[in-house]
Amino acid sequence: MFNNWEPDNYLTLITIILMATGGFFALIQWNSSEKFKRVKYLDEIITKLRFDPEMANTLYTIDYNHNWYTKEFHNNRDLEYKIDKVLSYFDFICYLYNMRNIKYNEFKIIKYRVNRICISPSVQKYLWNLYHFSKRMGAECSFTHIIDYGIKNKIIKKEFKDNSNDLYGNCKYLNF
Repeated sequence: MFNNWEPDNYLTLITIILMATGGFFALIQWNSSEKFKRVKYLDEIITKLRFDPEMANTLYTIDYNHNWYTKEFHNNRDLEYKIDKVLSYFDFICYLYNMRNIKYNEFKIIKYRVNRICISPSVQKYLWNLYHFSKRMGAECSFTHIIDYGIKNKIIKKEFKDNSNDLYGNCKYLNF
């Protein structure tokens, strides 16, 4: 097979082999770089959750004050801002996980916190109000990813998105 080859054919074959080898090593380097970026990003998430005082205090409120979502909630702009900040952060985490930017093994590190958010009765009531208020306005709810995560993992009831069953009707504090 190689008996009738010209010197140019050998040079072409060597070039192809070298390019394939270089491509292989570039792929290994890229994969390693992507893993490092995910680990670094996960570290930033964990650091924010544990060491940001406002975030930690709000998480404490969500965990231990099971009835913070009351009629007065929407008049307390400070608390509403803090809750929205935490929910936005966790919604983004759920978005990253759903898009597979965070792998399951990485997500397991913060899964407990995400589940604690979803299991909170006040969070569920607040999200239910926001979801149906947004839906009534023809807009997407700001916290869709955390809602979908909660429903998919059976933390939030599957009837959550159905307004006709009035799942949290006794806590309907927004006008929709």
